Amino acid sequence: MVATTSPYLRNGPHELPSGSDPFEITGQTGFLPHHLPLRRLPPVFDALSDILEEMPVQKEDGEPGLLATHQLGPLIDSGKLPDLTHEIDKLSIDGTDSLDMAAITAAFRDYSFLASAYLLEPCWETYNMSKDGGYGLGRQVLPSCIAGPLVKCAKM
Repeated sequence: MVATTSPYLRNGPHELPSGSDPFEITGQTGFLPHHLPLRRLPPVFDALSDILEEMPVQKEDGEPGLLATHQLGPLIDSGKLPDLTHEIDKLSIDGTDSLDMAAITAAFRDYSFLASAYLLEPCWETYNMSKDGGYGLGRQVLPSCIAGPLVKCAKM
């Protein structure tokens, strides 16, 4: 039974075929990914990566980020993030037709963080402005420029 549900259980991560699911269970890594995740997606996703670098309450350089100034939602709503849903299909291993699951996993991670921050930013703003520590309501709609790629990655 184990051999059919976890065919690489007795293999090391270096023995997995290229394009394997990054979370394939192995004896050495268990449920953890076999390689460090991609830090940054390919250049076509630079708009997304740039927004994520600017997004934290406090950026790496110590300056306030988009969430500190409550500007993430307005930035997204202004159209600064293009809908890159069609680019998800192009995340393949160079020279092959195989999907690059490490890149797809990284895209899912990035869009997941952005979706959470976008939807919950009004709660954070209310919390910072209120005297009673309340959170208020989040945004009700996720824009297609976030939802489309997120759904595409999830299906893959």
